Amino acid sequence: MTVSDATRTPLSLQQDFLCTLDKGDVTGALGAKHIVLSAWRVRGPVDVDTLRAALLDLVERHEMLRTEIVRGDEPFQVVHPAGPPRLVVEDLSGVGESDRDARAELFYSEVETADYPVRELPHLRAALGRFAADDWVLALVVHHIAADGWSMRVLIRDLANRYAARRGHPVEDLPPVRQYREFVAEQPATLTGPEVDRAADYWRDKLAGAEITTVATDRPLREDVPAIYADHRSLISAETTAATLRLAKATHCSPFMLYLGVFSVLLATKSHSRDVVVGTFSSGRGIGPYQDTIGAFLNFLPLRTDLTGAGTFRDVLERVRSTCLQAYVHDIPFPLIDQQAPDLIVPSADRDIIAFEVLQFPDGIDGTPIGDLTYLELRDRRVPRPVSCDIPDGALWALDVLPGVGTVSSLKFNTHLYDPDTMWTLVQDYVNTLTRCVSSPDTPLWGDA
Repeated sequence: MTVSDATRTPLSLQQDFLCTLDKGDVTGALGAKHIVLSAWRVRGPVDVDTLRAALLDLVERHEMLRTEIVRGDEPFQVVHPAGPPRLVVEDLSGVGESDRDARAELFYSEVETADYPVRELPHLRAALGRFAADDWVLALVVHHIAADGWSMRVLIRDLANRYAARRGHPVEDLPPVRQYREFVAEQPATLTGPEVDRAADYWRDKLAGAEITTVATDRPLREDVPAIYADHRSLISAETTAATLRLAKATHCSPFMLYLGVFSVLLATKSHSRDVVVGTFSSGRGIGPYQDTIGAFLNFLPLRTDLTGAGTFRDVLERVRSTCLQAYVHDIPFPLIDQQAPDLIVPSADRDIIAFEVLQFPDGIDGTPIGDLTYLELRDRRVPRPVSCDIPDGALWALDVLPGVGTVSSLKFNTHLYDPDTMWTLVQDYVNTLTRCVSSPDTPLWGDA
């Protein structure tokens, strides 16, 4: 197909960065397993035909779901007409009520491990499992080049609204939405000016001489072997989580800052360096007009904290909090940060970057009846999986705080690089460090103190 210049849209800086991690159709940023997904238990009588129509409404409303990424020396994107997304329906009616929660989690994992080629449009896919006429599990999947975790909350809100409207229930009209290509068109104007210059200066000074702190692998990387990712899932107890949240509040830290502080202590111990740089993510949306837009806004942020002289965990928290607040103020797309610190990420065959995040998204629709359905997001996932979806490069450790339940930990890693026992040990070391830090934040922290 010949694409005229009039129909081409450039990539955003976020998409362009992802394309630098393109390793083909199997793995990497444009591989068939680099996806973002979420799942919900749905209570009420689901009409499958109406759900199909509501899913098509999403594709019509959000252009990015039907946007082709054209590879090449100068990749670009093209918006196509809306087409119906793939919806797979599975009969789970033989599962007893007491086993449904476990089967719903397994259903979620089965959806997660399937292939979703980036060349297949629309990028949105769905899977629906039927336990009973009023009990279902619904999973939505989007290729990560077209969406991020924030986008998934927008999608379920819009889907619930459109489904209810099509069933004849009184719901408010969805607000007008700006499209991702509008963001792409406006982005160049946001990349110049005094504020951007100040941010670039900050990152150049902050990251001078820095390298991302990494973890040694069990085996060297082989470029000729496609990555296979596993997901080490576990639960940090409700008691430890409650203590964490109390200390975070007392020290004027967010839960992310506190959990990051513990990870920084762990990395400092394992790397034998008090100069720690951890990669994390911001939403990349700011407070502008793109809160309801589907697209890849997620932005990589390297957080550098010097722990030299920080004798207690409370000292660590003060420094981590300052690092985070400064990074948020100077948040610019990572390619601009990378220009200021080109040696930040040094390729290595025997070390791997573990990005770290605490999941934080806009309020969802959990538990609120919308029409004749109620949606409850499946977040309490504790069963480790030998195969998961992919990370384009490195590993990803994500924590999800569930008050009253605990903190769900998900560590995705390349099984060609790490043994499962290595990851189990890393997580256990983190939990032990967390427990020690939150229970005694004012005692000497280091063995050499």
